[in-house]
Amino acid sequence: MCVLAVLVSVSSGLWVLRARAAQPRREVEQGGLRLRVEQATWLHEPMDHGDAVQLPALQGAPGAGQRQLAVSLTLFNAAQGSGSFAARELVLTAENGQQWFPVEREEARLWVRPAQLFPLPLSFNVPASAGGLRLEWVRGEERAVLLSTRPPPSATSQAGGRERWPQSAEALPSGSPRAGAVLFHERFACVTCHGSPERPGEVRVAPSLHGFAKAGAARLPGMSAAQYAYESLLFPGAFIAPGCAGDAPCQAPSLMPVYGDALSSQEMADLISYLLGAGRGRP
Repeated sequence: MCVLAVLVSVSSGLWVLRARAAQPRREVEQGGLRLRVEQATWLHEPMDHGDAVQLPALQGAPGAGQRQLAVSLTLFNAAQGSGSFAARELVLTAENGQQWFPVEREEARLWVRPAQLFPLPLSFNVPASAGGLRLEWVRGEERAVLLSTRPPPSATSQAGGRERWPQSAEALPSGSPRAGAVLFHERFACVTCHGSPERPGEVRVAPSLHGFAKAGAARLPGMSAAQYAYESLLFPGAFIAPGCAGDAPCQAPSLMPVYGDALSSQEMADLISYLLGAGRGRP
C-alpha cells in the first residue's frame, strides 16, 4: 500500500511538472541563459492597391494567405561563464504538431558573455488558418513555452459591419498637429529613434522625418505622403526606407512597432498631421 502511494505521488508530481512546463511563461531561464518576451505583434499582409501601386516584396515578408508574428525578446546570460544561443532554438508549434522556425533563422550560434544582454527581434510566417500556436524554446532536452497565440483574421475583414482601418488616409478624421506632436515626442517617444522632425539632421537610429511632406510623397509612385505615413504606421515592414542614421541602410525587417494596435483613428490622424507639418513652421 505504501509503495502504491509513493508511485501515485511520483506520477502526480510528474503530471504537475508537465502541466507547469506547458503553461506560457514570459520569462524563462535554461542553461544559464534567460529569455524574456517583451512584445509580440501579428502583422497582416500589406494593403491591396490594385494596379495603382505595387509595394515591393521584401525578403522574409509574409506571402498571400499568411500572417507574420513579430516577437521582440531580450537574451541575458545569468551564468558565470559564456553561453551560446541560436535562433533555431525558438519554434512556433501548432496544435497538430506542425512547426515553423524564425524567418531570421541562423545556423551560427550567438556567444553571450556573463551579464551580457542582447535585444532579439524575430518573426515567424505562418498560414492564416494555423489555429492555436505556442512559441517554444527548445534547448537540448529542455523545452519551455513562452507564448500562446493564434493568427488574427485579415486586416480588411469586417467586424460588426465595419473595417478596423479604412484603405485610405483620406478617410481618417481631421487631424491636429499639436496633438500629434504630443504623441510623437511624449506618449510613443518616436523621437527616441527618429529624432525631432522639426530639426534637420537630428536623426538617431531610424530614418529622418524632417521635411516628410516632400520626402514621403516621393517614396512610392502614386502614393501621397499622408498615405505613405498611414501605411508605414500600420505595416512597418511593407516598405523599408532607403537610408537611416548616417545614410546607413535601414534594418529589415523593420523594428518599428505596429501602431495600428495602439492608436485610435483620431490619434492616427493627429500623428500624420504632425508629420506632414513638422519642419514647415506649422504648430
